[in-house]
Amino acid sequence: MPRYNGVSTHTARRSGITNMNLTHKYTFYRVIHFSDHKTKKIFIDYIKLSSDEIAAEIDAIVNGVKFEVF
Repeated sequence: MPRYNGVSTHTARRSGITNMNLTHKYTFYRVIHFSDHKTKKIFIDYIKLSSDEIAAEIDAIVNGVKFEVF
């Protein structure tokens, strides 16, 4: 079976929201609002960041990296 047959609309939604969050083009709260999650905990559990992605987020905070946010 081709991989694209195993991708559901929910998988695409989760990937899209995770990628939207990782671009840092939107504030954390705008992404939560867009995804229609009610709490930060539910949202964080939903997006499923990898260990590398979490490490990059921490590095950005520690080193004061500024992201463009509209």
